[in-house]
Amino acid sequence: MKEFSVNIQEYIESGKLELFLLGELNEREREEVIAMAKAHPEIQQELDSLEEAMFSLDELTGVEPSIQTKEKIFATLEEDFQEKKISTPTAAPKETKTVKMTPWKPFAVAASLLAVLASAAAIYFAGKFYETDQKFVALQQEQTVLADNLNQVKQEFEQTDSRLDRLVAGDFRRIEMVGESFGMQKDAKVDVFWDQSQQEVFIAVNRLNSLSASFDYQLWAIGPDGPVGIGIVDPSQPFSLQQMNAVAEAGAFAITIEPKGGSESPTLEKLVVLGEVA
Repeated sequence: MKEFSVNIQEYIESGKLELFLLGELNEREREEVIAMAKAHPEIQQELDSLEEAMFSLDELTGVEPSIQTKEKIFATLEEDFQEKKISTPTAAPKETKTVKMTPWKPFAVAASLLAVLASAAAIYFAGKFYETDQKFVALQQEQTVLADNLNQVKQEFEQTDSRLDRLVAGDFRRIEMVGESFGMQKDAKVDVFWDQSQQEVFIAVNRLNSLSASFDYQLWAIGPDGPVGIGIVDPSQPFSLQQMNAVAEAGAFAITIEPKGGSESPTLEKLVVLGEVA
């Protein structure tokens, strides 16, 4: 066998060792690899490492080859080395014999690569599915909130429409209440609509300042027996009709600022607006 004068590292990196282990070299190329491995321990060590790595990859991504299969592969390699060891330059030429590696390795490597790709694809599409599912759930929640809001607006519109019909059909007086005579809110303006015969009272907020969570605006009907609280006024609904409690008699209406939930009697120093019934 002639000597090969090559760079060991370049030879290792040429890919021939991998092809040797996969059984993809012809007889002449296999003889060359065996000779190089016998002559250079670094090449033999690389062959051992590659073979160990292939077995490890098989164990991670595929079904582990049986002990009989491993022994057959080792026997094939040992047979190759033994053939080269006992052959001499003067030996009679023999019929060329191509010894092929057991074919399970190329398929195992291919199967390993396919398994890795399949796993990566599964993880990718699982992530995409989770992301899409989360977006779908968020969209459903958003649609539910929008539907609830729309339903609430529809109910408020229907209530307002019904109250407007009653306001037009009834015998309501409009009592204008302003705050210009008081120090709390001089620009405050509220209208009270009162149908005395039906004892119905509606209030429309034109302008009222917002209050902290600890206080409420309370409407009072001032009659022969003094002021009577007839409801809490919501300042956040301007120009909408808010229905208050029934009132049979009243000479005036007033709004004061009271603790949350209202009071039994008005806090006069916090009088906001007052309007007399004409």
